[in-house]
Amino acid sequence: MRKALAYLLITSILCFTACGSDAQIKYPEYSVVDNTALGCVELSYGGIIYRPFGVLPTKLRGTQIGIREGNPSTKIHEIKGYNSTEWIVEYLDVPMSGGDMIFKAVGVNEIPAELETHKEYDY
Repeated sequence: MRKALAYLLITSILCFTACGSDAQIKYPEYSVVDNTALGCVELSYGGIIYRPFGVLPTKLRGTQIGIREGNPSTKIHEIKGYNSTEWIVEYLDVPMSGGDMIFKAVGVNEIPAELETHKEYDY
């Protein structure tokens, strides 16, 4: 009886732990658009187009807000302290990914000094 109760308790804990994990959250999907005219890949969500800007230190990566076209390993995050309708970061959840890519929404002209230091692309 004790073994059955212990088994039931452990199974329940594992189920609740798994159900609360990020793998169960349904994140919005950001579409990928190949901009051949500019020679870059853009992300699109909610009518906003985002273009590559540079590489961001992981300390500025905020809360996850989406994924890239159904790939749970490619996560879209907000940048801490910035509006996600203007700035997002793409994080590839694999070893040796090389950093987080900053994307800037098309039409954003004011570049914060903190992000300007990470600028690598001028789209």
